[in-house]
Amino acid sequence: WSDLTGNLGQISILLQNTDGFEDFKTFSKKLYKPVAQSLGWDAKESEGPLAAMLRELALTRLGKYGDEETVTEARKRFENHVSGKVPLPADLKGPVYLTVMVNGDETTFNQMMKLYDEADMQEEKVRISRCIGSIKSDELKKKVLDFAMSDKVRSQDTVFVIGGVTGTVQGRELCWQFVQDKWTELHERYKGGFLLSRLVEVSTDNFVTEARAKEVEKFFETHSAPAAERKIQQSVENIRLNAKWMERESTSVLKFLRSQ
Repeated sequence: WSDLTGNLGQISILLQNTDGFEDFKTFSKKLYKPVAQSLGWDAKESEGPLAAMLRELALTRLGKYGDEETVTEARKRFENHVSGKVPLPADLKGPVYLTVMVNGDETTFNQMMKLYDEADMQEEKVRISRCIGSIKSDELKKKVLDFAMSDKVRSQDTVFVIGGVTGTVQGRELCWQFVQDKWTELHERYKGGFLLSRLVEVSTDNFVTEARAKEVEKFFETHSAPAAERKIQQSVENIRLNAKWMERESTSVLKFLRSQ
């Protein structure tokens, strides 16, 4: 299931650029729904760690793709958690947080930011900071990007918070523009380490057109980043591979999805 989800996740990113993305979401919900129904939301005494991992995976996908039953239950559990009535167990925080953010509004965003400010454990801050960028609103995504650069976020976590907004086509546009606008500051911060390469990856890897590949190439021709040179080349290559996949496979994949 882990490998399948990884592959479907990449296809999801590509198909977001087509009018068939809703068909993909419908297909995915049909795939994961029986798994979630079989495992339920709450851990059973006799289950092992693999069951918990599969539950988290299935609920996360269903929430991300807007399964109504999953979204409703996640919202209920989130409200109980925020109010202190029923705290979420650690293995449900990921899927619940992501689900309410993907399907949330400014109120949800503010609740999540309050949880971040009040969190004592760094693990919890990391968990929250990496999902807040999933909020739909472009204006709130911009707030997340600004938040990533603030002193509320550890320098080593900033790149991952920035990458959190890239789950949608528009989010990737906002992220790439932000990275270009802030490049001098970001490069100064990360110029000698692996996080600069990671920044290049999260901000460029999932584009799908030759025009975008050329744009990324052109930007880095005038914005030197020796520590990330190999990653820049890989990202440009990945963009071109994505473009070729779209030309070669998207029509047949969409035809398959619409037949399900």
